[in-house]
Amino acid sequence: MKNHPFSDRAEIHQFISDTREETIQHGSEQFPCACYLDHYTNGNDAYPWHWHDELEIAYVTQGKVSAFVNDKQFLLHPGEGILLNRRVLHSFSRQGEAEVYLPNILFLPSLLYGNQESVYWEKYVNPVVLSSGFSYVLLRPDIPWQKEILKQAEKAFSLLTEEGYGYEFYTRDALSKIVLQLGQALPKETAKKAKNQIEINRIRQMLSFIQLHYTEPIPVQQIADSAFISRRECMRTFQRIIGASPIQYVIDLRIRKAKQLLRETDLPLLEIAASCGFQNQSYFTKTFRERVGLSPRKFRKSER
Repeated sequence: MKNHPFSDRAEIHQFISDTREETIQHGSEQFPCACYLDHYTNGNDAYPWHWHDELEIAYVTQGKVSAFVNDKQFLLHPGEGILLNRRVLHSFSRQGEAEVYLPNILFLPSLLYGNQESVYWEKYVNPVVLSSGFSYVLLRPDIPWQKEILKQAEKAFSLLTEEGYGYEFYTRDALSKIVLQLGQALPKETAKKAKNQIEINRIRQMLSFIQLHYTEPIPVQQIADSAFISRRECMRTFQRIIGASPIQYVIDLRIRKAKQLLRETDLPLLEIAASCGFQNQSYFTKTFRERVGLSPRKFRKSER
């Protein structure tokens, strides 16, 4: 079991690309599954917006957690959880004053079906992971099938933590039962709520465009044009899904790139400013101090 590096927010971003894809390998090629115990101790603790190819199940054992999924926000109490499909944008943060413990498990669907010629893929896994109606499912212990998923998640987490003999078999069994439960309930969930996958695809297109052009001046209209939507729709989409305006996101990206260069190179500040898309060094220094709380020079010195 591993802890996510919440003590160093800069370190977290090293594992998330600028298109918000999480780049950590969870488990191994032979056993693509891993568990983590996320521990939030102060009001700033959070795991930022990201997505990955794994399914994820997380549940709260202590404190309260805000879960953000696409354009939705949910408050999870102890005993409650959430099951996320692959490639769904999401983030977690502490809510309230209490310390938070959030066990979570990530696994590739291939762990359960082996190959796509198998009955496990065709009959059980495919209808779940490729369902347009399944982005997430909230898990409440007062609903029988959701209670069973929470029970199997706790079992899998315990198995992955202890790593006893044969734990891979037993873990796969518990995760298979989770997918079976979800597959049986999914038609009802799909009828209850339809997800707007078009909006998610748009935000990915715009994030990719920004990643390619952040070193240049980027008007909001250009970002909107990259997804073939209006400027107003671009602003609305960013606010709903990312929680920030497009320009705020661009500035945050430039600051992240600048911090990386300050840590890893001896480039002059003027050159760093230019390579990260800032118009001049004074604007770079002013913006950096506002966002980070230190000047670029002091940040470089403190990191070294």
